[in-house]
Amino acid sequence: MIGKTAVAARLLRYTEKEKAGGTEPRVLYSEGIRCRVPTAEREFAAVRRVHGKQGAKRKVPAKYELPEPGEVATYVRRARPNGRKYWAVAAGSTAATHVRREGDGYVDEIQAVHVIVSFGLDEVNPDDPEQVRQSFEFVTAMMTRLYPGVQMKLVGQADGLGTATLDGSPGRALFHVHAVLQAVVVERMEVDGQVWEAGRKMSGALTDIGRLRERADDFIKQHGAEYGVEQKLPSVTERTAEKRRTRDRRMAAKGEISNHDIIRAAFEDSMEDPRSVDLSGFVEVMSEHDVTVNHRVSRAGKPGEKHALSYRLDVMKTPVRGTTLGDHFAFDSTIQQLEANASGQERERRPEKQRVGAPKPLPVLSAQELADAQTVVERLARSERAAQAEDQAAADFFPAIFEDFEAATEADRLGDFTELARLANANREKDATRKAQQAQTTATSSPDGTAQAQPVIAPDPRMTAPAVKPSIEERMRAALAEVDEQANANTQRMIAEHMKAKAPVTEPQELDESAATLPEQPATSSVPGGVSLSALREANEAQEAPQTPPPATMEPDVTEANREPLSNEEDEDAEKLLTINGRNRRLRLPTVSPEQHTANQAMTPAQRKRRLEHPEWFTESEPTTKPGKPGHGLED
Repeated sequence: MIGKTAVAARLLRYTEKEKAGGTEPRVLYSEGIRCRVPTAEREFAAVRRVHGKQGAKRKVPAKYELPEPGEVATYVRRARPNGRKYWAVAAGSTAATHVRREGDGYVDEIQAVHVIVSFGLDEVNPDDPEQVRQSFEFVTAMMTRLYPGVQMKLVGQADGLGTATLDGSPGRALFHVHAVLQAVVVERMEVDGQVWEAGRKMSGALTDIGRLRERADDFIKQHGAEYGVEQKLPSVTERTAEKRRTRDRRMAAKGEISNHDIIRAAFEDSMEDPRSVDLSGFVEVMSEHDVTVNHRVSRAGKPGEKHALSYRLDVMKTPVRGTTLGDHFAFDSTIQQLEANASGQERERRPEKQRVGAPKPLPVLSAQELADAQTVVERLARSERAAQAEDQAAADFFPAIFEDFEAATEADRLGDFTELARLANANREKDATRKAQQAQTTATSSPDGTAQAQPVIAPDPRMTAPAVKPSIEERMRAALAEVDEQANANTQRMIAEHMKAKAPVTEPQELDESAATLPEQPATSSVPGGVSLSALREANEAQEAPQTPPPATMEPDVTEANREPLSNEEDEDAEKLLTINGRNRRLRLPTVSPEQHTANQAMTPAQRKRRLEHPEWFTESEPTTKPGKPGHGLED
């Protein structure tokens, strides 16, 4: 099949567009020749711009129609030796049949040529990947050879329906290749002795389906065996012997017989009759089959005398020419067959109908090959399931830490995706319940149970309007704010207990004196519910200074000699640190240093949650307070 289009981009997209409701991938293979598949649209357009063909217009072609009353016909349809028809001015004794009507306006020039190469089930079985691959490579090599200087994109599909059974009923999908060719020649090339320069539009032998089939037949004879492809269709000459139209095929698919097929069958039966040894006897036998044969002679008795046969059934309004039925039913072939009957020789028979054979068998795999394939499939399935589980765990991690921070982090460290999912689902259910309650409180009910409109109340300018749909960050801030008040009390209690433990037990008065002699604490930024680590550390150092003697200096070699190996607890902390950093890299979060990990282990769960919200509170350096504002220091 060959066609043309004025919009190349639309055709290029169509070849790779998935069909609605399809269960299998439509595109099996794709290849670009003098272009790349993803950018074929832009590269096609670039070639047209280079040669001045982008957006080119052409005049609307003229039409040839039957004359209206009062008009005089001046044109007649003629045929060239290669079979192509054309319109010419009637001359001599040839009667004109049509008038020429000039086109009005302009239309877009052709941008692409569409060629479809299809394979029957007896040629390529779509269920065999190796057969499909070889056939696609064959089409790629053939199109490159037939169009040596043309830019094109090829797409292999296996969703084309065809007559794939012996009884003619529609069968399984057939493998076929769509070839979208740039209508503008890209490189200088020679085809059938004719030279095509770059920038010239394709036409003539490049777009004629008959010439294309002849060149494809030659390529199959020369290189088909290399790809396991053989020519099962009749040659172009054999196919012109019987020219079947779309109506003939459509009616045959329904189990019906067209008028043209009835005439063809009567022709063969009449040729088998002993009386069919000359034209008059043949016409008489055809009449017995209800077919009227008309013998027309043009330019009788003059140079260039022509003879033609036409056939008509009683139910037909107009006769059909023998050349329309096929070369086998034309005048010259009919006379040759009658002469063969008269001389007792074998005449040329009507071409047999092409029937699709049995599907090409699939290769039989050995037990080891099947086992290897099963192993590969199982490994790929496990990898896919593991990847899906990790993706789901990453999506469940943040909702889970809102539900239970410690349980979520422990489940993530152990890889317990089930526990993460349970915590995340519990958090989602609570969010859904809270939203439902908020929606219910926005309206009151009338006594009869129907919703009642609420009065519009202007918002307080001092209050911030609540977010309609809080983000993950806002939800985290809200969750941390809920525990902030309780954590503040716990922190103050811990500070009091720490100061009490450091004070002498026997002399309560000395505690006051020591506290009074403490150096003044530097001002720090106010931290709701928490205390600065630096302030707490300086307070401890100041209180321990009078009681702790200066440490003795040691030689470097003695220090190294007295260093003890890591304990089991330290090994376990190092393993935890590796697990945490692996999770952070997977979630694209910053890694944790050993010092940060040690500090995190010393914190309470509430302090860890506050660290997620305000990491600046836990830095080693003390922030500088603004002038005029008192700092929030450590107080007794």
